[in-house]
Amino acid sequence: MGPTKAIVKGQALCEAVSGKLIRDGFASRQAMEDYVRQHYVAMPVLDNAGKPWQLDGKPIYCLHGVQYETVDDQKVHLARCPDCGGMGIRADELTVDSDCIRCTACGHEFDARLEMMET
Repeated sequence: MGPTKAIVKGQALCEAVSGKLIRDGFASRQAMEDYVRQHYVAMPVLDNAGKPWQLDGKPIYCLHGVQYETVDDQKVHLARCPDCGGMGIRADELTVDSDCIRCTACGHEFDARLEMMET
């Protein structure tokens, strides 16, 4: 069982599945992120512009560094775009030498394995 997956509604955190209020009245986004770090709560992944990642209209959560999950605990193979921070999805190419990822926000194509080796 992982952390409680939350969504942001104004200045409040609510459970993603039930919509039940977790906590309200945050003064800033930073205060909300501080609360999340201190409690067992996960917020949706955001790109560099602050827009949440969504797959089929549902938020995506990052657990354990680079492991991404949907709100219903399904693991999905995604990667962060090095340009815009958007959600990168594997392109449907049948090559063994490449792990081609295409960003849904900016269209940038990159190889996730090469990106990891460079960092």
